[in-house]
Amino acid sequence: MKWKSSENAAQNARRVLPKLAKKYFEAGREAANGKRSSKALHRFRIVTKQFRYALELFRPVYGASLDRRLQALRELQNTLGKISDYQTILDMVPGDKQVAAKVESALKRKSKDFRREWKAFDSNGQLKQWTTYLERGTLRVRSQVRKAKTGA
Repeated sequence: MKWKSSENAAQNARRVLPKLAKKYFEAGREAANGKRSSKALHRFRIVTKQFRYALELFRPVYGASLDRRLQALRELQNTLGKISDYQTILDMVPGDKQVAAKVESALKRKSKDFRREWKAFDSNGQLKQWTTYLERGTLRVRSQVRKAKTGA
């Protein structure tokens, strides 16, 4: 994120976060295409965490209206975390075929869950809703921008 010191936090958020959301959705669409390894999904988990943390930094700017969006990211992150956990278990028990078979089955189910959750997350114009929300912000964001422009 390129932070402009000539802008306040609200202005920076409105300028930068919509671009970040677009990049996040692009990465998510790639991760959810069904052909990604659990290691690739782990990398997307990290991207999800970074996106969520960036948004959390701006919670004072957006207020409680951001909480629903943060919760959706937490849920995706949790599912991706389970996938990562299952992969770690597989890496730890290479000689135990019985355990590996059960874990592989759970890994496939959880990967399917992720794709289903992503499809719901990225449905019905959600990217546009996210970017519009982040561009407009809340009344608090708009009033801060007005004050900055008028010098009040």
